[in-house]
Amino acid sequence: MSPGESSELISRPSALGEGNTAAESRGTSALRRRHAPGPHLSLGLIDPMPLTRQAILEMLAKALPEYAIAAVSSCEGLLETGSKPRSWVLIILYTRSARSTDLWVQHAREFVSRHLADPPVALLSDRDDAQNVLEALTSGVHGFIPTSLEAEVAARAVRLITAGGTFIPAHTLRAAITKTDTGPNYERRSVPVEWGLTPRELSVIDLLREGKPNKVIAIKLNMQDSTVKVHVRNILRKLHAANRTHAACLANRLLGQQAEG
Repeated sequence: MSPGESSELISRPSALGEGNTAAESRGTSALRRRHAPGPHLSLGLIDPMPLTRQAILEMLAKALPEYAIAAVSSCEGLLETGSKPRSWVLIILYTRSARSTDLWVQHAREFVSRHLADPPVALLSDRDDAQNVLEALTSGVHGFIPTSLEAEVAARAVRLITAGGTFIPAHTLRAAITKTDTGPNYERRSVPVEWGLTPRELSVIDLLREGKPNKVIAIKLNMQDSTVKVHVRNILRKLHAANRTHAACLANRLLGQQAEG
């Protein structure tokens, strides 16, 4: 294999539901796939380092035996797995210590979106500062998984994302809220009307920012639980948020930017 050539690690579910991992070079992988039974590859990991790529693949194969998984060194490697563009359920990009706003991270996400029918993307990162997490979420990723998590928790996060959810590490969310809403000059700020929210929706998102569940919001605002759910759905749509936690993060981030301005 030449120095510039990437490699693939492929895990396919066996008939008993256990992953079968094989290291394959570019020259032989296509031939082996033609004769290998099982589903098309559906979950991809991009990690340029062989050692961590193998370790993460084994963790994913154990946690998600129902999926076929491809671990590659570059975005281009995903195109050579033979999987159809729309068959990918999730792409995990290991950014290591890079910020989510770094050019190579953005280019990788653009490549995935352009060539693989825009599947959900999750970032695996060695840095879990709140600012980096919020930047990732506002850019549209479906999850942010810090490597500081235990392997079991990280595997559950991947499963949540493949089921259509969004994963945010709890400690970074708490840090984001504390940074935005507390301090010596703390003063409660309401979300501005320019965001297109109705007065009732503004009241709801203020309570979402405090982490209040729907039942508590309903009591505080004297409305039915079903009405709160409608307001929350409208808020998510207007803020282009994936879920209520994402909406709270967006509100805190934007309010923080306004305070700095």
